[in-house]
Amino acid sequence: MNTCILIPSYEKYRVLAGFTARQIDRHWRDHPPIFFCGFSVPVDQSDALLMLHRSSDDWIGILMDAVRDVRKKGFKMVYLILDDHPPLGPCEWGLLNHVLPQIMLKREAETISLFGSGQGRNLEGRMTSEAGVELEQLPDSYLWRYSLHPGLWSLKALDDRLGKLDAKMPNNCERTPWAFERLSGVKTSRGSTQEMTQCYRFVSSGRTASQRDQVVALLYRACGVGARSMAGVLGGAASWDRMSHRFDFIHHYFGGPYPIIWQGLMAKGRLNPEFVKFCQYFFKRDLLRSATTLIADDAPG
Repeated sequence: MNTCILIPSYEKYRVLAGFTARQIDRHWRDHPPIFFCGFSVPVDQSDALLMLHRSSDDWIGILMDAVRDVRKKGFKMVYLILDDHPPLGPCEWGLLNHVLPQIMLKREAETISLFGSGQGRNLEGRMTSEAGVELEQLPDSYLWRYSLHPGLWSLKALDDRLGKLDAKMPNNCERTPWAFERLSGVKTSRGSTQEMTQCYRFVSSGRTASQRDQVVALLYRACGVGARSMAGVLGGAASWDRMSHRFDFIHHYFGGPYPIIWQGLMAKGRLNPEFVKFCQYFFKRDLLRSATTLIADDAPG
């Protein structure tokens, strides 16, 4: 299918990028080849590291160079996965390896995000279906339609988008992942009408390759709804808010074909508290231990 995986990172997070790749090796059977970009020394000698041509803080430029490098190798599509978004459990490898790339080609999609609607998250666009897969087609009024959560991209479309951003962003401005998401999602049509784009995202009611994780998630969602309702009845709005916050983690976890947590593994240079809570509540002690050890070993000093 001419598909690869690209993990952009920074020098300080190259070990984290390696960890994410090893989790992909573990949970995604027969996955496409993995390439790294953004640092100069590979984590492992077997890693396919693309040449770094720019300053390490020019994320948009680094990704643009990497996209053009893999296009020269003959790839047409790419799973773009940031360094702190490892899969949190088994992946639906058949869907990722075959079905979604076929859908992308048939629909001429720019991107299909693996973090979508359902499981407590709102629908922002129009529901559609292809090859038995439920997708949401996003309107150009939705600012985050070019989300950098793990997803499948057309390399040509990604190259074009990066080229446009590169041309209008001076080298001294913040050329970061957040700038990419924010500036790419600016509405392009005029007026109040909703025009559909070629940006899609996966819709999931909780389907995941791990039946155990699916059952645990359903139980926590049911408990959360019941606990919030009871707290609201007994303690009013303030109690309802506190109980809602306690169960927020279940809505930040997305049990799709590539199970992920909303903000990723890291937050402000530390392990994301929502990731920690997920590991504890879903009985993934080994994953939490590995991530904690990784961060501790990679800390300066």
